[in-house]
Parts: sequence; structure tokens; C-alpha cells
Amino acid sequence: MAAERETDDGVALNDVDRGEWTMRDEDARWYVRGAVDATVSLVESTFGPDGMEKLVATEDTQNQQELVRVDDAGRLLDAIERGDGFAHPVAALLVDGVDGMRSGLRDGTTAAVLLAGAFMDEGFELIDRGLAPSSVVVGYGIARARTGQVLDDLARPVDAGDRGTLADVAATTMTTNLDPAVRRRLADRIGETVTRLADERDDGWIDTDDARVLARPGAEAGVYDGLMLSRPDDAGANGLGVTEPIEDATVAILDAEIDFEETASVLDGGDGVQLSSPDAARRYRSELETRIDSTAEALVDRGVDVLVCMEKLDESIVRPFESAGLAVVDKAKYPKEDVYRLARATGGTTVSDLRDLTDDRLGQADRVGQRRVGDEVWTAFEGCPGPVYTLVADGGTAGEAERRREAVEDALETAAVAAMDGQVLPGAGAPSMAVAAAVRDGAAEVSGREQLAVEAFADAVERLPATLARNAGHDPVASLTELRSAHAAGRAAAGVDPETGEPVDAWEAGVVEPRRVFSQAVETAAAVTERLLTIDAVLYPNVRLPGYTPRPERN
Repeated sequence: MAAERETDDGVALNDVDRGEWTMRDEDARWYVRGAVDATVSLVESTFGPDGMEKLVATEDTQNQQELVRVDDAGRLLDAIERGDGFAHPVAALLVDGVDGMRSGLRDGTTAAVLLAGAFMDEGFELIDRGLAPSSVVVGYGIARARTGQVLDDLARPVDAGDRGTLADVAATTMTTNLDPAVRRRLADRIGETVTRLADERDDGWIDTDDARVLARPGAEAGVYDGLMLSRPDDAGANGLGVTEPIEDATVAILDAEIDFEETASVLDGGDGVQLSSPDAARRYRSELETRIDSTAEALVDRGVDVLVCMEKLDESIVRPFESAGLAVVDKAKYPKEDVYRLARATGGTTVSDLRDLTDDRLGQADRVGQRRVGDEVWTAFEGCPGPVYTLVADGGTAGEAERRREAVEDALETAAVAAMDGQVLPGAGAPSMAVAAAVRDGAAEVSGREQLAVEAFADAVERLPATLARNAGHDPVASLTELRSAHAAGRAAAGVDPETGEPVDAWEAGVVEPRRVFSQAVETAAAVTERLLTIDAVLYPNVRLPGYTPRPERN
């Protein structure tokens, strides 16, 4: 027999009327709707090029308290989840549902959340008027099918070698508060990088892991052919690193520390070093020094110029290696993936033991140099044979440089998606307006109550351009009215001009996004809506759920 559980009031669960622990019908919908509205309110003001920023108290990856400044819904939701998280189960379901947008596309998270909120609002209104939730879901499905047809007609092809269009995609993605000239400069570099990555492969895949993004105040911005290895400012404290540029460098790469003690023959046995006499200690030190010196000489004899190690090396190893003529670059573990990226760049292979370092595992670089940038040491491996590139951005302050780095990383992924998919759409809310117009036109062909849901779908997708206009300081009703007129006149690429609030041809304005971003936002929002809209009861025996009241925003 199962043990009897208790509620948090100390009352046996079997003695509780479960009906008192259950919300049904209208109460359940209120519970769901409240969580969705609260989540939408978190991200709504970040949408578009004139969106606001948020300060979020959260934790970093080391569980240390930090205050982060974000202007992107994906990063905002990530920051909240790293901190206290989403205690409300419905909010957690919504965030989990749109998480794929963030991890897969690095764009469209805000649109997905806003669309989910709009679909839920419109759907609940219909349910309150007597329409069955299943009819709403069916009507939304009909409208989604029509959406795909509209986007087929609206989309344009894009080639991986089209740097201009890919730069436009990158500029559209970078909605952070950037000077227009800075945005365009960064976007051009992203377009160049994506084109270079595409040129290295024949299968159409673009591996953005082969592009390293760095940003620091005072950095020399640009795109570098090779890897810029960044290390903390205390890196090289035991040595000199690359004191002078090295031409035609041969590189050895280790992903583990170097331990000469484990092979010393004077050990008395057991774990660790156990020395029973002063003579044994002297013999141990002598053999250890000889082993280090001979290893360094062997590496130099094989032509190795630079030794890169993920872990920090002891001074007793670094000094003899440098004396033999090796440049030692240790503590290359921030991030640790960089040593593997360096291996791909130089054509080498990482090893965990120097005894495994054969000639065919050595890498090459035309030039290796070192510089100090802010609180980091950068070692540049340039002219590498492998398809690895480093995109460097600058910034007036450390915070500004970090925001640029995040914006560039997101835009790089989005531009790569456009290049791989080969299709782009006009941005600025134009796809939403085109879909809404076409869905409304086709609603008359739908019989039954589902027609109401089809029309509600059209109203919901118009929330995106309305939010763009509102965040830019314009009257959303007036902007929508003018946009509807423009699309009725056949201007299928008409979107919101953030400067005026009036219709603008997004193609001509260079506001371009991958087709997959909008398509996936619609599909994700519709899938989340289908899960939440059909909830007619909320059961939570033995659990007292907290309310969901976000703290006031301070933009």
C-alpha cells in the first residue's frame, strides 16, 4: 500500500476534496491566459529595431549572481531560467515550446512568443463566445496551410555568394541599439564570413562553429583568416608566449595538462610521488628536469614552433620549453572549444599526451602573433589552411562590446540559415500583413464555425507589425490601416517604416529575413497554442502553486 501523502497544510491527501484543488473551464482558461499574457509582457517591448532593453538579475554559468542587460527575447528568457526560472507551469510550457527558435535559429523568439499570445487571445475570445476549442484549432490549421502558400509567393531566392543580401539579413537581425554605420559595418563582415564558410564546402552546409566572434574595446575590428585565440589576462604568467611574430609556424595542440611525474622511474610506488631519502629526491628532480629538457628538444627537432595547451602549465615546464625555442600558449580553455577550432584551422589534431604527437598531427599557420587587448591576451593564428575565421568587433565600453558580440553571433547564425535555405522574405512586418490579407480573402471559402477561427488567425498575425509600430512610437492603429491599404493595392512587401510609421517597401529598404524565421515562428506559436488552448482543467493535488507576477520593468 502506498504511503499516505500530505498537503503543505499537513492534511492527508486522501482527506482532501480533490475538487477543491482543481480549476475547470473558465477558471482554468483564466489561469492559462494570465500566464501567457504575463510572459508576452516580458518580451513585447524588445521587439523590433526600436525595442527596449532589460536589466535581469540572474546567475552566470558558475552559479554566481550577475546583472545582465539584454535586448533580445531569447537571451531574456535564458537569463530568467538561469536565475529563479519560471515557477508557473503554463509559463514554463510556453517558454519551453519556443526554446527551439532560440537554439536553432537565434532569431524569431520574440515573434513566436507574441504570436502565441495573440493566437491565445483570439482563441479565448472565440471560446468565450461559444466556439469549441477544437474548432479554433482546426481553423488555425486551415490558416496555417494558407500561410505556407503565401510565403511561397512572397519569398525570393538567395545564393550563399550573395554577400549583399546576407549582409541585409544580418543587419535586420541585429535589432540591438547600434549606430546605423556600425550596424552596416558589422553586417558586411558577417556577410563576408558566411560567404567564405560556404565556399569551403560542397554540400551546402555552413558550419558556424568555424567562425569565432570576439569583441573588446580597442580591438582592431575585421575578419581574420584563421583563429584569434583569446585567453584571460593571467595567461602566460609563467612564460612569455609569442614574443615576436612567427612566420610559417608549426603548431602542436594539447587538450590536457602535461604531466611528467607520472612517468618518472624513481618513484617508490603507490599513488603520487613518494620519496624515501634525500638521494631519491635529488635523483627524482634530475630525471624530471632531464625528461622535460629532452621533450622540449625533441619537439624543436621536429620543427614545432608553438605549443598550445588547454590547461595551465607549471613554470618548471614552461621555462625549459621556452629556453629550447618553443613559444608556449597555455590556459587556452576559455572557451575550451577553441583548441579544437584551432586544430581545424591549422589542419592539426589535438592530443592528450605528447607521446601521441606524430608529425601528421601537427598544424600549420602562415603567421602567429600575440597582443594584449583589454583584460585578455590574444594569440592570432593567421593564414591557416583550414576554413576557420575570426570576426572581431570593437566597442566604446566592455558592456557595449559584449552586446555587439552577442548581436554578431546571432546575426551570423541567421545569415547562415538564409544562405543554407536559399530563401528570404521582406521584413518589417510585411509577411504578417501579406498572410493576414490572403487568409482573410480565403476565409469566405471555409464553411462552418471554423471560418471565425480563420479570421481570428489573420487578426492575430497583424499583432507583429502593430507592435513594431508601437515600439517605434507610432500609432499602431494608423499604421495597420495604411499597411492594409498598401497590401490591398498589391504592395506585398510593404512593412512598417520605424522612422515614420508609414508603409515602406522592405526589399528596397534592405530589411530582409530568412523565410524559415517567420515560418517557424508561426508554426511554433500555433503548436504552443494547440497545447494550451485545449486545456479545460488544471489539477494540482499536493502542490500549492505560487502566483506569477513579474517585477515592474525598468527600461
